[in-house]
Amino acid sequence: MALLPTGTELLVVLFAFITLLGDAWFLLVGLSICYWVGPRLGEDTRPAAATVIGVATLALAAVLALKSYTAIPRPAATPIDPAGLPRGLAAFVAGELDSTGFALPSGHATSATAVYGGLGTLLTVGRRRLRYPAAGVLILLISSSRVILQVHYVRDIVAGIALGAVLIAVSRWLAGAESTPRVDRVFLCAGVVSLVGLGVALAGGHTEEVRHAAIGVGTAAGGAATWRRAGGRLTAAPAVSLPIGGGGLAVAGGIWVGAYEGLFGLAGALVGSAVGVTIILGLPLVGQWRKKRS
Repeated sequence: MALLPTGTELLVVLFAFITLLGDAWFLLVGLSICYWVGPRLGEDTRPAAATVIGVATLALAAVLALKSYTAIPRPAATPIDPAGLPRGLAAFVAGELDSTGFALPSGHATSATAVYGGLGTLLTVGRRRLRYPAAGVLILLISSSRVILQVHYVRDIVAGIALGAVLIAVSRWLAGAESTPRVDRVFLCAGVVSLVGLGVALAGGHTEEVRHAAIGVGTAAGGAATWRRAGGRLTAAPAVSLPIGGGGLAVAGGIWVGAYEGLFGLAGALVGSAVGVTIILGLPLVGQWRKKRS
């Protein structure tokens, strides 16, 4: 083992950390917090964050459908041998270099564009001239990390960025007025795309993608039902406290992790993901109820 990492190894380690900013778990945590504390940042922040949660669900559904259809393998090469890194970093980097599934389009590039681009365009916190460049830098860094780690080709990230931009435009059109967005329409669109992805994955015999499509259908259904039934009350509800938010995130996150790992079966993944998004979106009403009782 080398005493000091080489320049290439340092670059790979750096971008292995950067790529985490586009991981599904990181985006889930970040969007949930933004949604929960929304009223403290501005009256339109929670509806905007809810819309972006819908966009993220739609992005994951579209990526799944396209990957299942194209079924293009990822690059076979790796930029470095992680065994040459210090023990703590070796396992982490090895995990980031060991990506499964298909290549086109890049899920990280699509999700990063949909989430960070969506937040940049929909939020009114701060100045637009700062939000747009910040979102652009994050999108480019996350997308570039997938090529540097050699888990995607350049074409994959270009397609992902283009797809994410299109999905933002479609979602804004579906949601309508930014002050009172019809987030349920965005989730319903995500549900339709997830069903298409489910059919494509079944036809191709892609077991893992079938499970992920079921998660997409459940998330979309739960999100659409929750916002359609209580969107107005959720927008007006106060910010979520740290204990309530932490507990809700632990429960919802645990459900989604179990679903992605295949612990609940196909039907359980569908139902569990619907429950998970209902917890995320509905949590402000819990805080409101507790505040009324106190």
